[in-house]
Amino acid sequence: IFLGRASQELVQGAIAELPVHYREVLLLCEVEEMSYQEIAEALAMPIGTVMSRLSRARGALRDILRQKLGGK
Repeated sequence: IFLGRASQELVQGAIAELPVHYREVLLLCEVEEMSYQEIAEALAMPIGTVMSRLSRARGALRDILRQKLGGK
């Protein structure tokens, strides 16, 4: 998906606000396109932890973006 420069900066800024343990799994999944299993092995954690952190990271990212965009 093509995002304008302002949108890209907004998303990057929101990702930067995430706690490190959420940010790392989100970036490995979405940017590096690693599977849950690959992330689990790379970070030496159970796959369930990867899945949980991804879910929480996405929720936190959504909340940050809503705040930045003035939504609820």
